Amino acid sequence: MNVFVGDGKKATEKFDKKRERRGLFLKTKKLMLDQADILYIESRAKKVEIHILGAVQSIEIYAAMDALGEQLGSDFYRCHRAYLVNMAHIAEYGNDSVTLVGGDKVPLAKKRHKAFVEAYQCHLRDGGVPGV
Repeated sequence: MNVFVGDGKKATEKFDKKRERRGLFLKTKKLMLDQADILYIESRAKKVEIHILGAVQSIEIYAAMDALGEQLGSDFYRCHRAYLVNMAHIAEYGNDSVTLVGGDKVPLAKKRHKAFVEAYQCHLRDGGVPGV
């Protein structure tokens, strides 16, 4: 349930801020990605693969998952030590995996399941739209 106090200015500002396009700058590739286009990020040793919506190939860079998670913010969730998912592209989730728009599945760690469900529900309550 949303509660608006006064003229609703804060709620409107929060919604507008959520709709702003935010980028992820990849220094090593000299490339700026729109966060909304990122499906998920997968860690492989010292490299990460950034999986892009509608792209044939992922982008591979040297980066730390913690640093990317901080830069991306609350629209992304670390559902497993090796995966960050974009909450806006979640089609469904189960006990041990998250299915994204397009059919890609990423693992969901059992110890993170409860926190993930809470974060995803909060994302939906705050104006996020399920990817389906």
